[in-house]
Amino acid sequence: MILFGTGGVRGIMRDGEFDEELIINVSRAVALWMHEEKLDGVVIAYDTRRNSGYFAKLAAQTFTSCGIETYLFDAPTPTPLLSFAVRELRVGAGVVITASHNPPQYNGYKVYTGDGVQAVPSYTEKISSLMGKPFRVNKTARMQFVSKEIEERYVEKLVQLVKDHVEKRSRIVYSPLQGTGARFVPKVLRELGCEVICVEQQMEFDPDFSKVTSLNPEDEKAFDMVRRVCQEEKTRFGIATDPDCDRVGLIVDGKRLSGNQVGVLLTEMLRHRANPGSNLIKTFVTTDMVKPMCEELNLRVLETPTGFKYIGHLIETRSKEPSFSYFLAFEESCGYLMGDLVRDKDGVLGSALIVGLCSKYDPIELLNSLYERYGYHIEELISMSFESPEQAKQKYEALKHNPPTRIADQEIVRIFDYENDPQMPNETLLLETESVKIYVRPSGTEPKLKIYVKVVGCDEHEARSILGSVRKAVMRL
Repeated sequence: MILFGTGGVRGIMRDGEFDEELIINVSRAVALWMHEEKLDGVVIAYDTRRNSGYFAKLAAQTFTSCGIETYLFDAPTPTPLLSFAVRELRVGAGVVITASHNPPQYNGYKVYTGDGVQAVPSYTEKISSLMGKPFRVNKTARMQFVSKEIEERYVEKLVQLVKDHVEKRSRIVYSPLQGTGARFVPKVLRELGCEVICVEQQMEFDPDFSKVTSLNPEDEKAFDMVRRVCQEEKTRFGIATDPDCDRVGLIVDGKRLSGNQVGVLLTEMLRHRANPGSNLIKTFVTTDMVKPMCEELNLRVLETPTGFKYIGHLIETRSKEPSFSYFLAFEESCGYLMGDLVRDKDGVLGSALIVGLCSKYDPIELLNSLYERYGYHIEELISMSFESPEQAKQKYEALKHNPPTRIADQEIVRIFDYENDPQMPNETLLLETESVKIYVRPSGTEPKLKIYVKVVGCDEHEARSILGSVRKAVMRL
């Protein structure tokens, strides 16, 4: 099990790992932290996984018994709506029971601070230190359901935020992959004037996800049914959100665009309306193609460690400065954000932005024209699986203490350990050559080592040739 990794607590639902005792213990630790910080009020949401609703109710009972006023969603809810509710209700914290796009046997527990940001390490380390510590409470608190007005306000404000970016009526196929997006994405897109064709077999909540091959919109297999419906309906565009609806992927003419490619296209759509000096925010493993695009218009690019919580934290911190603004935040793993409604990646908002994009441009033609202008940027994520998170961490430490001097036929000209980053130290190692950047880090959600490769070439052939040789060399490391 991973305790407060990149995406909170994650583990397989079995005794001694992710079970009732864990839910109670983590909830008590969060409650104790809230008491120490003099915070009150927690909102709890959950996804469509097995036991998610039960675990959410158990967490709610634990918080109320610890004297914390508790609001509980009464149905499976997108993670970004939890962030919105925390901000709207002005409570001290939020919790969502979800394992995002992990396999069905997993579940998870994410903590949000009162600003709607997923708790960064300075908070989760404190909460972890309080695990198992006893404390006395003089009185219990009440539990109530989150009002439907919160959900209605989220939809209304999201439509207002995006509507000016939608130029004409478009058609799109949508799948929630049997997750929480089913209740919100079609509604928002239809209010934006889009004709939405749902993949009906994947609209029903199912804890076994029996009609889905993959739960991750970064994966080609996640779009199997979306592609089929696109062909049947003669529709060019298809999107899918993951089970907790904080990520969204896009296919055009059957071809899946990567999270980086969609981010580049959204940057192009939004940058011309951004005020000079405004910011684009991304993680440092996310494509660098947006840098020359932003520099051209006197826009800045800010970078954070991997994990959208760092993006949300940066936005929230910098928003206190009167001159700060940002026009888009995104990460390579299909997470997108704009505006101030939430402080986490938002698959409902991302779906709406993609509809705006497809109403204005031919995404493939636009992407090719941007490659011609800014160079052919190509990125790939290589995941190496291990039996446990500890084994992945050991491999990472071995590579960090004995890094290679060459990758394929390219000499490594720079090595940087992000644990030495003065702003936000984190577990990532950068190996850089003249035309390649390789980032290595242990996964914060699974027993894997994640290797992000960025390549720039004059054209697609050159970029893919370099990537192919680097991929082989990386697998031999």
